[in-house]
Amino acid sequence: MSGFASNLWASFSITAPILVVLLLGTLFRRGGLVGETFVENGNRLLFNVCMPALLFLATASNSLSLREDLPLAAFGVGATFVVVLLLWLVAPAIVTREQRGVFVQSAFRSNMGMIGLALCLNAYGEEVLARAGLFVAAMIIAYNVLSIIILTNDRGRVLRNLARNPILLGVLSGLAWQQLQLPLPQLFELSISYLARMALPLALICIGAALEWNRVRPGRPDILWASGLKMVILPAAITVAAVQVGFRGQDLGILFLMVASPTAMVAFVMARELAPRNDMTAEVIALTTLVMPVTITLGLTVLTTLGLMN
Repeated sequence: MSGFASNLWASFSITAPILVVLLLGTLFRRGGLVGETFVENGNRLLFNVCMPALLFLATASNSLSLREDLPLAAFGVGATFVVVLLLWLVAPAIVTREQRGVFVQSAFRSNMGMIGLALCLNAYGEEVLARAGLFVAAMIIAYNVLSIIILTNDRGRVLRNLARNPILLGVLSGLAWQQLQLPLPQLFELSISYLARMALPLALICIGAALEWNRVRPGRPDILWASGLKMVILPAAITVAAVQVGFRGQDLGILFLMVASPTAMVAFVMARELAPRNDMTAEVIALTTLVMPVTITLGLTVLTTLGLMN
């Protein structure tokens, strides 16, 4: 098998399990095994309990060097602010003024906390969760600040949303626990690990069950632009910039897998709450999730073939 073909197969082995579980979630929904109530309660359990438990355990029980790990998070945050500014400037050429904020959020907000983490786990194993968790925590702050700024004039929502975000609190609590070098009692660790192991499989099933494939209308230019930006143009630009400043190996892999993840489900929740007359986000989520295995597999293959992931 040629080098490119072997790299393609290795990359597909990272994305394929995610696709399979997402499709299972869709089949479970259509077959009546899960319903709307399950998805709503499952997402609530994930957001408030399972994902915070996963990220707390990852950051509390693994050694992190803020000097070594913060640069990647800082680069991700800085790149996101630049991307959002550029999107805000070009959006009027694609959508109406009323759609501007929803379009920008659909094009930049990745599903890092669920699909991004699952991809990193498949690529690098459990030891990557602490570093990926720190990256997610920094991006949660950036995402919430930027989404609220572009969708509403109520700036007070920023601090309220951050102060009540369980995933962010889980990561920060784990970091504090690790930095203080507090012992993690075995009974406590084992109990949290039960909840943590539920997180990613349940997240993928809930995402798959919640996706509205029948709403995908790829003929709409705004949907195509938002999806193309989200899955191809922005990940490529951010990854090239990261290579230029010196990121390689696992750092580059984490960054690419996070920014190349499809549009986050929470973007739909925020758009529905703050821009209720706009239906763009649900369609972008479905389309970006549909093309994710292709775009991420090809991206990983190119990065590996060029020797940037080693």
